Amino acid sequence: MSKNGSVSRRGFLTMAAGAALLPFTAASAQRIAGANEALRIGVIGCGARGTELMRDLLSRGKRRTPHRVVVACDACETHRSRASSLTGADAVPHWQDLVQRRDLDAIVVATPDHHHAAMSIAAMESGKDVYCERPMALRLDEAAAFWDVARRTGRTVQIGAQQTSQPQWRLAREIIRSGEIGDTVWCQGSYEPSPAVTQWERPLYKNAGFADLDWDAFRGCSAERHFDPDRFLNWRKYWDYSNGIAGQVFYHKLAALLIAVGPAFPERVSAAGGIYVRDGREVPDSFVMTAEYSGGRTIVLASSMANRYGLPAVIRGREASLEFHGRFIKIARGVTASNRATEMCCETIPREDHLANWLHCIRSRKKCVCNEDIGYQSMVAIAMAVESYRTGKTLSFDGATGRMFPSCVMNRTIIA
Repeated sequence: MSKNGSVSRRGFLTMAAGAALLPFTAASAQRIAGANEALRIGVIGCGARGTELMRDLLSRGKRRTPHRVVVACDACETHRSRASSLTGADAVPHWQDLVQRRDLDAIVVATPDHHHAAMSIAAMESGKDVYCERPMALRLDEAAAFWDVARRTGRTVQIGAQQTSQPQWRLAREIIRSGEIGDTVWCQGSYEPSPAVTQWERPLYKNAGFADLDWDAFRGCSAERHFDPDRFLNWRKYWDYSNGIAGQVFYHKLAALLIAVGPAFPERVSAAGGIYVRDGREVPDSFVMTAEYSGGRTIVLASSMANRYGLPAVIRGREASLEFHGRFIKIARGVTASNRATEMCCETIPREDHLANWLHCIRSRKKCVCNEDIGYQSMVAIAMAVESYRTGKTLSFDGATGRMFPSCVMNRTIIA
């Protein structure tokens, strides 16, 4: 354990591997449910998002794709009881027990972000497919470990960046591949929060009791701290459990843009921002990141939790630009009114929502829309942006080693 109480990379990997006590066998890897055979799913994290996913799974389980929630896990007994009443599933307090069960085919991870990688890795090592809410990890080394295990085990992985399943990004990809806008040079996007989530506060729950909460289970491998109800209720505000805007909302935007323009690792990333809402938060409430890719392409993402207005979504090419307006994509050529603009409707593109895509890919063994590759490439840029903000340095990424480092070090190495 490091001086600040957090678990080292070696400790994290040992913990994740140790949780999967069941041997990973050829039989477990090759099990494919038949068309009429119900998938058996476990859910880790039964708070607001986990409950939403369970309700979604329940409604889908009554349709053509059969599945059922077999077991649910949460650090809070109230959440576990609610999940059990909702689904009829077994309720367990420890996620390590859930991933060891042999009566599961797949696992949904809907916990705070600092648990995502360890739980997903343990599930895959136990022969289970994974739907992991975004982001796929909190740190770059955790994401790399997630990616390595997914490739080695061949499990079906979907990262919960739901925007990647929206049809406009697939339409944009086809337009770009056709060469109609020329080489892409600049992409931008933003997040426009609703008033209800502007500051990621849950004041209505401040007076709730916490006698049924296992604080150590919630804390997991994060730094050792005394119980704090604000850290439990508003965990998105603290570096121990979240990367704030970058991991929570920019991950959606970046993964979707990479679907459109083509997957890649960034070459350089820089970030800036600040804390302007004085509520004890550690993560910035205003954040902007710039990611530079090979071939002269740049992606800029900017947002403020204190203001609902952000950057319009645009992909600029050398010949034209793509502007995103709900279900329409506008192809704008030139900057004068005399130049032709074309609108294309995304409703003509077949659409499969994010959770359905995962369920279908479990049976077909095809790659999900936001699979481990897109998930990892997105996470690299997000992790670099967070590190850039926290250190005040522009960072470069070495794809061969999977490491990030200050750009000046890379430049001196190249010159030498």
